[in-house]
Amino acid sequence: MTDRADFLFELGTEELPPKALSRLSDALTNELLAGLREAGLTFGEHTTYAAPRRMAVLIRDLAHSTLAQAIERKGPAFAAAFDAEGKPSRALEGFAKSCGVAV
Repeated sequence: MTDRADFLFELGTEELPPKALSRLSDALTNELLAGLREAGLTFGEHTTYAAPRRMAVLIRDLAHSTLAQAIERKGPAFAAAFDAEGKPSRALEGFAKSCGVAV
């Protein structure tokens, strides 16, 4: 099974003015590609199609998922993370819970 595939985005519309089709289809393509880039998805070439009642963008080799990312989160300072006896504070427990890990 491959992790890339061609993707067709098609939008049906009311009758659009023929003179505006080029500008509208370019705007649709630019926004769609910007959204894919912002989501971290990679893709190959793209082709735009436009007709008075329909616009479409064919995107070749669209990745099924984003690349793995490492996210670093900083918790409370050591002095705030443990009490005088060395036990985890509520601040540390809350941070650990927000990260989905046990203390």
